[in-house]
Amino acid sequence: MKIISVINPKGGAGKTTSAINIAYALKNKDKRVLLIDTDPRGAIASYLDIRNDNTIFEALKECYDSLGMVNKEKYINEKNGMDVIISNIYFNRIDEFFKREGDESGQDQLKIFKDFFENFSEYDFIVIDTEGTVNNTVKGILNVTDYVFAPSKVSFIDTNGLRDLLEMMEIAKVDNPKIKLYKIFFVQVKGNTKVFKKAHLEMKEILKEMYSDIYVREDANILNSMEKHKDIFSFKKSSNAAIDYKNLVNEFLYNEVYINKG
Repeated sequence: MKIISVINPKGGAGKTTSAINIAYALKNKDKRVLLIDTDPRGAIASYLDIRNDNTIFEALKECYDSLGMVNKEKYINEKNGMDVIISNIYFNRIDEFFKREGDESGQDQLKIFKDFFENFSEYDFIVIDTEGTVNNTVKGILNVTDYVFAPSKVSFIDTNGLRDLLEMMEIAKVDNPKIKLYKIFFVQVKGNTKVFKKAHLEMKEILKEMYSDIYVREDANILNSMEKHKDIFSFKKSSNAAIDYKNLVNEFLYNEVYINKG
């Protein structure tokens, strides 16, 4: 099992859309995938039209109270062939829960994700959508993550948030030396604009192998797929966005095999 976290400390960077479509692109390559939302906004539940009171918040509480065990079936929702665990606004209470349990230092909260994910070893990949901030939840997720995918829009405000991500990665490596920032990639791209071309060259020069030449083009089919509560592949697999997410994941799977053999 490998854990992929979609992270950018900047909100509105395209994390939810990317997490969903990366997960479905992996599924389409015959991988067994679990998609998990850890953002209190609960965007995945809205995007895919999933209703279930048994959310990631309840699952983590059960894991903590049951010394690592989880009755996982009640938390897993099937949507378009994908297993999904959703979040909602109550996830904002996760810090409060651990403090009430006596975890003033936050160490138990940082460790709970390791125990939790051990319940899902039958999956090839777990893909995690994260909140656009820096908190104990994101830090705990980084402690168990194998690969980070970092989407960003093409603007100074959005790319500036990547500095925080790079700092978070260095801190995470202390407890999780296996973590790898796989790729930073642009989304909602207008490829022929001077702004994109300038940003593209600058990112390649600064970030080198951490930056992906593959970017996700601006595509109305993304918004249309949201309205139909579908991933981009189920909605229109020939769309530009579907092709781009497919190429991003195909490159990752090729490199993952190469990295593992190396």
